Amino acid sequence: MSHPAQLGKYPITGVLGKGAMGVVYKAFDPVINRPVAIKTIHKALIGQDLSGSSTTARFKNEARAVGRMSHPGIVAIYEYGEDADTAYIAMEYVEGRTLSQILHGTPRPPECDVLTIMDQLLAALDCAHKHGVWHRDIKPANLLVTNSGQLKVTDFGIARIESVVLTQITSTIGTPGYMAPEQYIGENVDHRIDIFAAGAILYGMLVGHPPFQGSAESVMYKVVNDHPTPPSKVPDSGRPAFYDAILAKALAKKPADRYQSVAEFRAALAKRDLSAEPDTGETTIIVVNDSSPPAPPVGVLDPPSGVPRSGSTSIPGWDPATLHQVELALASFVGPMAKVMVRKAARDVHDITGLKTSLCDQLGSEQDRQRFMAKFDAVTSPGRVAHASGGSKLTGAAPRTQAPATQPGSGGVAVGSAITAETLAHATRVLSTSIGPIASIVVKKSAAKAQTQEQLYALLGEQVNAGRERETLLAALRKPMR
Repeated sequence: MSHPAQLGKYPITGVLGKGAMGVVYKAFDPVINRPVAIKTIHKALIGQDLSGSSTTARFKNEARAVGRMSHPGIVAIYEYGEDADTAYIAMEYVEGRTLSQILHGTPRPPECDVLTIMDQLLAALDCAHKHGVWHRDIKPANLLVTNSGQLKVTDFGIARIESVVLTQITSTIGTPGYMAPEQYIGENVDHRIDIFAAGAILYGMLVGHPPFQGSAESVMYKVVNDHPTPPSKVPDSGRPAFYDAILAKALAKKPADRYQSVAEFRAALAKRDLSAEPDTGETTIIVVNDSSPPAPPVGVLDPPSGVPRSGSTSIPGWDPATLHQVELALASFVGPMAKVMVRKAARDVHDITGLKTSLCDQLGSEQDRQRFMAKFDAVTSPGRVAHASGGSKLTGAAPRTQAPATQPGSGGVAVGSAITAETLAHATRVLSTSIGPIASIVVKKSAAKAQTQEQLYALLGEQVNAGRERETLLAALRKPMR
């Protein structure tokens, strides 16, 4: 069956997926000049007044509710529309892999990856719940990890409308293994079903399989009656007992016994201190560029040539005790990712001021940046950090003796300008606003291929979607360095 040529103002360019309720199309927004995903619902399935108009109204209202939310971890909804046969929602088009695809290759990711994924998921759910929206079908297949390492929750605003229709046929809606007990036994549900599902995802990443397995009937019985084995007790899991009590609470049978908000759940996980753990030599990287070969499993990418592994016990030119104190100061803002962020930043900059600036640029709010700077200044002082030899150059990046001419359109950047330490620090700061802490790795990898600043900037521009986002990034890169 061929797809329609257009829905509303959106020309249809392909089919992304099909389901019982409708089809998801890839389309193009000619006004904003960007690709979009169009999720449709056949009116024949929601019509006749089994709630016909009210179901459509709920679909529309839910779309509006999610449309008011703005969060990097939630797939954005742009517009609700209808034609003669179809109701549809125009949504953000996201390139990446589902968490289920990633876990298929790496069933038990490194602990730092697990915590990063959970922190992003719970942050997105916190935003949704504060807007009065709960998902009802949180599972790895509904979580996308983009090429820049950002986790995005899909299908907000649609789960509720699907449940309205399907509950007229069956008594439950959701995915076995991730549904809370109250979904099975017909009790009222609220946001705490998402907390249960998030707990099931955490359990699966820690031990390599969901907490409840078997046939649909077997899973239902286990969810309602059984308690899964604590992660630390699962043979060969190698996970610390830290998670046992957290998961017991997240997966509690009664909603009143669970975390009452995802913020509580998130705060409990944030107490995990990976800086006290022995280094394993693992490199935590969830990002891969579209132009690269198919993405390896999460957490098992090797760093670019010449970049030490994140498990290195020391970084040349830096006092390990000082870096450890900085990690502890940063951990109160970003949790266990602090260790990775500090070590990556320390490899990019060779002075204490640059380290502070690089880390501050990765914090989300001005209030957090100010508080972190105060903590940073309290744990560092002049003379405590051993500066790298030369202090201003990275190995293999010696500046040229002659400044070549500029060319039109380069923003005043000389076409042959050398790639200096300052260039790399500037590029890392700018790129981190688009792809987060992984920017330092991407910058170093690109610098190994580039001969000039402009070549480096062109390579970095390929790390983001074409169009306005790329133009904005390139403009920021070409601004005079601070």
